[in-house]
Amino acid sequence: MVVLIVAIDLKPLWGIMTPDQKFSFFRETVSLITGSLDLEKSMVSVFDFLKEHFPIEGVSLQQFSSDLSILKLLFLVTRDRFSYVEETLALPRENVISMENFEQCKDQVVLSDLVTHSTSDAHRKAISHLLPYKPCSYLVGHMQAGQTSVGHLCFIGSHRGCFTRDHMEKMKLVLPPFTLAMSNMLKFRRTLAFQQELNEEKNHLEKELRLIQDSPLIGTSGGLHGVMEMVRQLEGRDTPVLILGETGTGKELIAGMIQKVSPRDNQPFVKVNCGAIPENLIDSELFGYEKGVFTGADQSHPGRFEQADGGTLFLDEVGELPLPAQVRFLRTLQNGTVERLGGKTSIPVDTRIIAATNKDLGAMLQKGSFREDLYYRLYVFPIQLPPLRQRLEDLPSLVHGFIKKACIQLNISPLPVLHTDSMARLRQYSWPGNVRELENLIKRSIILATDGIISPEVFLPKDDGWYLTEEQSRGYMESLIDQRIQAALANLSPRASGPAELPAKQPEARPQRIKSLDQTVKEIILAALTQCRGQVHGPGGAASLLSVHPSTLRHKMRKLNINPGDLR
Repeated sequence: MVVLIVAIDLKPLWGIMTPDQKFSFFRETVSLITGSLDLEKSMVSVFDFLKEHFPIEGVSLQQFSSDLSILKLLFLVTRDRFSYVEETLALPRENVISMENFEQCKDQVVLSDLVTHSTSDAHRKAISHLLPYKPCSYLVGHMQAGQTSVGHLCFIGSHRGCFTRDHMEKMKLVLPPFTLAMSNMLKFRRTLAFQQELNEEKNHLEKELRLIQDSPLIGTSGGLHGVMEMVRQLEGRDTPVLILGETGTGKELIAGMIQKVSPRDNQPFVKVNCGAIPENLIDSELFGYEKGVFTGADQSHPGRFEQADGGTLFLDEVGELPLPAQVRFLRTLQNGTVERLGGKTSIPVDTRIIAATNKDLGAMLQKGSFREDLYYRLYVFPIQLPPLRQRLEDLPSLVHGFIKKACIQLNISPLPVLHTDSMARLRQYSWPGNVRELENLIKRSIILATDGIISPEVFLPKDDGWYLTEEQSRGYMESLIDQRIQAALANLSPRASGPAELPAKQPEARPQRIKSLDQTVKEIILAALTQCRGQVHGPGGAASLLSVHPSTLRHKMRKLNINPGDLR
């Protein structure tokens, strides 16, 4: 704000008002300022009183920062209205010098004609939605408490040249009570903001505590023993960590364990699911934005990096980051600074990164969908989580733990009992959804149980090992086809009237001569091919009849030397 300081000898001005008039004016102002604990209400009352003594259309409070070269508008009072402005104006160098001279000036009150200067236009435009723009004069008072600058009290005149020496004298009288009131107001707002931050942190910690209590990590001495050993190696270290594993394996829980043993345990732990944020919002969420940079940005907003400053940022599904966001992410890791959208300054941040993904980042590097330099920035201490099918020794503990957890959530007592045959069937399932799938299956079976006994295996979906690669699925399909072929016996029998199902138990009558499994399987395949006239795939083919994939059936036929052409 460029300030035109009018040099006036104020000593003769004391004759304009009598001592009684000065005291009466001062007393009334103080009475109105302190007349209500509601700042907005008291300021509107003060404005109505001041308008009887000053040709004003508005009263505003702003603060000047020499270090940042900005003028921050805090509030504006007009007739019957109090408004928080929260606007920041960048000042050119010459205007900064003028403001510095003003604050160092012996006289606290100056006339400031802002119309001819760039700052005046910016000032009026910033409040134009509250006070229509028109040429006017300003009367500005510097509020100072001891050596601390509280801000500038600004009277916005009704027209140019409207203020006189008498007005300057009266403003000097009201500056002390305004300084005290504004100082208290600013401290109160900072206290409220700090209290809000504490409440948010308290709520966050309570949620984290409930998460730990409700979701204990099961298998630390079993299938997750190796993982926990790696977590213990990170104790007291700030090393970046990349957690790899299929969906539902507990990557977020492991990230929480890493945070608990880190030196940043008592600092913020901010979690971001990169796959849940729309691509056009990922930059503003991670790096923040300044007020007005886009429609709806009513105030500046710090990004997740700033929120995690001094603590840890957990980026789940980091493989979902779009390439432009990866570039800005890498720049932040390299420089230790972030730039908000619409911002012109770099903000330093000290943030530890824990990332997690269920994607093959190596394959993404080959396709060009993940940056190589970012990959090696994250791939400092990788931790691979085993899928549930590779830690089946933990299955009983997981099942009983989820039964207890679900019953607490659903307020069910006493605890239901797991059917004696259920565990064996659960062990045979491939669990593409891992621990999360198991937990949801247990909860569903408890909700639908009617006799206190749950059989979660009856809700298992058809398991074709779709999640496995071709090499991984070969051994799995080998055992699966044997089960499916035996189940298809009912379809080949004249008495079959519905889809084949595995018998609950072996029939009591057993043949005296038991054939080998391969011989039995070969006879079943030959019978199916004979019935289908040698057709392997397609509608009415043997694969459809046996409920197996055609490629799986052909693989079994090659192993058993079966030629479908011989049966056509």
